[in-house]
Amino acid sequence: MEVKNSFVIYTDYMEQVELLTMEQRGILFTSIMSYASDRELPDMDGMTKMAFSFIKATMDRDMEKYRQTVEKRKEAGKLGGRPKADDYAEKQSKAKKANGFSEKQSKAKKPDNDSVNENVNDNDSVKKTYTCAFETLWDAYPRKKEKAMAYKQYQARLSSGFSEDELMTAVKRYAEECKKNNTEQRYIKQGATFLGPSTPFVDYLGDDYKPEDLRVKGKATKFSNFQGRKYDVDSLEIQLLQAGTGRIKHESI
Repeated sequence: MEVKNSFVIYTDYMEQVELLTMEQRGILFTSIMSYASDRELPDMDGMTKMAFSFIKATMDRDMEKYRQTVEKRKEAGKLGGRPKADDYAEKQSKAKKANGFSEKQSKAKKPDNDSVNENVNDNDSVKKTYTCAFETLWDAYPRKKEKAMAYKQYQARLSSGFSEDELMTAVKRYAEECKKNNTEQRYIKQGATFLGPSTPFVDYLGDDYKPEDLRVKGKATKFSNFQGRKYDVDSLEIQLLQAGTGRIKHESI
């Protein structure tokens, strides 16, 4: 693997990091740094190794994009590409002199304070502007937090080929699932995570999608193969009442 001197850390990783102890987090961070610098990985337990495998997959994708970018730049250099900065500046200077412009004339007039403030205000208003399609999606999303980050990921997914209708369908299905299962807010993914580069929303697309009722149906967690159990509450209550009268009837639950 080609070694870079930097790499990107996404906020999506917090879902895995929060499940680890502080000691495990330290080992996880060391593993990430070691992998990025192509060094030997430290020993990891099962939980840490699962978290690392998720992060490693994203790092590999980023590394592949970086490699492709480097190859494209090298190929552009072989075909000529843009001239070096010094040569380019020199040619620009000669062109200005040939056209009768002096260096002082070519410099733009500095804006006064009023125009600077006006530009800043315009930029602020642009940052707070969202598309109608995203506003509709955000109204349907079950957790209203970090809207700007969610919008950034929303635009990225559109650029990668997903349609507005697909993202809206995934959000509605996810919201319906959370409502059906009375999911606490802290366990609902943030919008930026749901629409993030790991694309968890894809699980809610397709004609074969079926909502899961976690209150009834067992579901394996990310870090174990253990299944939840289905309990018959009425049967448990009858057994407790019978226990109070000395008559206990054993039933399979």
